[in-house]
Amino acid sequence: MSYEIKQFNPTKCQFSYRLGKYDCYELRKGTCSLYLSEEEADQVRKEEDNKFYDSNVMFCRDLARSLLNDKYFKDSSFQESDFSIRMHPRDCGHFEFTDGQHRTCIAKHLNIQSMFVKVETYKVDYEIICRACHEKIEKKIEDRKLKNRLLNKLKLKTKNETEIPYDFIDEEYMSFKKEKPVS
Repeated sequence: MSYEIKQFNPTKCQFSYRLGKYDCYELRKGTCSLYLSEEEADQVRKEEDNKFYDSNVMFCRDLARSLLNDKYFKDSSFQESDFSIRMHPRDCGHFEFTDGQHRTCIAKHLNIQSMFVKVETYKVDYEIICRACHEKIEKKIEDRKLKNRLLNKLKLKTKNETEIPYDFIDEEYMSFKKEKPVS
């Protein structure tokens, strides 16, 4: 795979993340930890006792502080290291990741207007869509089946509507605000 370091605006792009409730505080709790005040985050930290790994209330908050202190988003040399963000454009309009989805999500939540990333450059002769769009297409096909339409009409399906249907999601499951979060 070949990559090219590019500068772009993450607030103008759509991303497909491979995240679930154990990878993202927002997906687990409904609001991004970056939008919590220091007091709110500290209270959650005490209540949860630093459990939940990447979906811990402090994970993205601490990572964001570190990235901003190191000027990670402004310095292209980080993309030449092991800490590069490696993205892949898809024909559906989304970008997928080999690495860097938390860093890119943080940049988008912080309304960072410019950052450097490694973008995959090779071309193929066929269409590639992201896994989130692929899963949505599969769900539509499944929902069209008579049995499932009947169960939906009878409301016999017990699946929670806000539940994340799969680990490959796009941004419709996340809330990116226009104002800068508390940092």
